[in-house]
Amino acid sequence: MLRFVLISLLLTGLLTSLIAKESPFINNTMDIKGAKEKASLEGKLIFLDFHAKWCTPCTWMDQTTFADEQIINILQEEYVALKIDIDQKEGFEIKNQFDVKYLPTLLIFNSEGIMIERIEKTVTPRILKEILLRHNEPVNKKVISHSANTAPTMQVPTESNPAEMKLSPEEEIAFQKEPKNQKVYKLQVGVFEKYESAEIFIQKLNQLFTEPVTVRNDFIQQKIVFRVFIGQFDELEEAQKFKDILKTENQMDAIVI
Repeated sequence: MLRFVLISLLLTGLLTSLIAKESPFINNTMDIKGAKEKASLEGKLIFLDFHAKWCTPCTWMDQTTFADEQIINILQEEYVALKIDIDQKEGFEIKNQFDVKYLPTLLIFNSEGIMIERIEKTVTPRILKEILLRHNEPVNKKVISHSANTAPTMQVPTESNPAEMKLSPEEEIAFQKEPKNQKVYKLQVGVFEKYESAEIFIQKLNQLFTEPVTVRNDFIQQKIVFRVFIGQFDELEEAQKFKDILKTENQMDAIVI
């Protein structure tokens, strides 16, 4: 009888352990602001998984990649991981905010909320593990201390060869073709050849504005650049007004896209 009780307790403990690790995602509230605050306080990275119930590759990743014990451990210990359902209103808005066009899409941000990786394909546990470990570096995991007495400044970092702040030909075509009544507008406020410069600029934007700030990797003449965007507007007029504010009050040039 004692042996049976011990075995039952062991199985119960094992089952409880497995259930506790069945998902690496902390919740499904899709609270990006909360994820950023948690990451900055704990010095963790942020991991977003965009998915939908009808997405077969997404289901495959849930059953394989995100069920892998090593992946679960890495995401739980080193990342703040959120699963974004694009069929929900909040998820659809976040999809537009980060310009997600394909499923599955995985986004990785450092602890300051700056995007450092975009994956737009199905990945196996081995490949995702390599990606997660590659970004799991001290430079991407900083505990952020906010000082109430720090006066925000808007000193844009300079570069020896700054990239031009204009739309690529592909972006211009996509912008013109997209239905205006379905578009979410944002303002491109900087293009940088060095990630460090973009990072400093984003920190200043976050100090000055409450609007969402995002960065996207792109290529210009076979060279990687970092495009910085601010805001998310449903109406073109709203975006134009904010552009005017940036120019008159902050002496910042911007492009509405």
